[in-house]
Amino acid sequence: MFLSKKNSILIFSILFILIGVFLRTYQLNFDSYWLDEMISYWVADPNISFDDTLIRRDQIEQSPVLFDLILKQYLKFFSYDPEVGRHVPLFFGILSIPLLGLLSQQISKSNSFLLTIFLISINVYLISYSQEVRPYSLIFFLSVVNLIFYYKITSENLSFLKKIVFFHFFIIFSVLTLSSHPFTLIILFSQIINSIYIFLFFKKKNYLFFFSIPFILSIYLFFNINYIIKQLSFSEYFLAHENWKFYYNYYFSRFFGSKIMGLIYLSTLIYLVIALRKKIFFTFNNYLLLIFILIFSYIIPLFYSYLKTPVLTDRYIIFVLIPILILISTLVFEITNKKVKIFIFIFLLGPTIINNFMEIKDRKINKPEFKKFLDSLEKNDVKNLTVNTSSAISKKASEIQAKLVRNYIKNLKEFKNNNFQIFNINDLPKNKKMIWVICYEPLVGSDCSLPNEKKDTWILIETKQNHFLNSRLYEIN
Repeated sequence: MFLSKKNSILIFSILFILIGVFLRTYQLNFDSYWLDEMISYWVADPNISFDDTLIRRDQIEQSPVLFDLILKQYLKFFSYDPEVGRHVPLFFGILSIPLLGLLSQQISKSNSFLLTIFLISINVYLISYSQEVRPYSLIFFLSVVNLIFYYKITSENLSFLKKIVFFHFFIIFSVLTLSSHPFTLIILFSQIINSIYIFLFFKKKNYLFFFSIPFILSIYLFFNINYIIKQLSFSEYFLAHENWKFYYNYYFSRFFGSKIMGLIYLSTLIYLVIALRKKIFFTFNNYLLLIFILIFSYIIPLFYSYLKTPVLTDRYIIFVLIPILILISTLVFEITNKKVKIFIFIFLLGPTIINNFMEIKDRKINKPEFKKFLDSLEKNDVKNLTVNTSSAISKKASEIQAKLVRNYIKNLKEFKNNNFQIFNINDLPKNKKMIWVICYEPLVGSDCSLPNEKKDTWILIETKQNHFLNSRLYEIN
């Protein structure tokens, strides 16, 4: 007995979503935290007050506090454990899968959303950020929801009452989206340009959308004005101007796992947009907003970079994967030539599946191996640890970085289960005669030498080298 088309679509939808869930959950805590994750973990400490959380954020954090507050509540409800912290980005990463499929179906009104679900489920970039305690999976999730409600309030097929309901949801999620990262202002700007465009060329009036803008901006600024002023005050940033290679890649190699995969997706996208340019730009459809988001996600940050200071990096525009994945998966079904369509499917899906398999099979350690180091000391008589960041740019930066690393280490299960003790390197108890000094190499430019005042009295006994970690056992005279 054959399944109906509707049931087949449902089964494939569930199957692809489950693949995405598995890939995001599998090896969730494969890597230890890197420094940026330690920042979120430190800021979100549930054992401190809300005001102290904001103070910590202002001391060190560059991203808005929204993700840290969500993380704080989750850790408060469960436990202040680094492995538990990874659940939060995982949740938003998983939830984004069916919602992007829903958005794709809104845009194309076809079964191409199945391909969208499949592509997001196996996207290595989104999988990696679903396993990292940073706000980027939240940014992606909120951006998807924001666009869903934008298309709802601009739809002509809904009753006025439903539009009012969606209008309020659109305002709420627009404020949340903007509060997740300032770069999401690009989405709002793209929506404004799109609404103006369809009014000028197709006489479609999006009154509800334009009416929502003052509410969105006023609420957003009320909660975020101090953060915005601080960000705009920076005359320099930690990023550098993109080199010439960026202009033929546009981060696609990072978005899709390798230079070859980036080239495959970029060339496919360019071909589809050019081949279907008349439909996209000269007929009334839902594709144009995606084009605006795609273009402005690069142009606006680049303009600001040359006007003031470089600010563009791939993770800040993670939401650009929304138009990329939806445009590719929906436009390919608009191709009328069957041979071309089949070729695109093979050209796209074959390498994608192979690359994903290789990424999982041969996953490499990319972050410092704190857990492995602690496991190696399990039977060691010396249980005393400290962190050396003395080669950092400034004394204040060194102290904060050491505090972040110590806070992370002391909450690891490997630390708690083996009765380790961790101390400030400048405030050691006098009775400690042996101590392991952990050096997180990227923080000190691989210069793990001791502070000058300790070089003559600390005798090196043993060295352990792990990925990004150089740990040394010293005898203190």
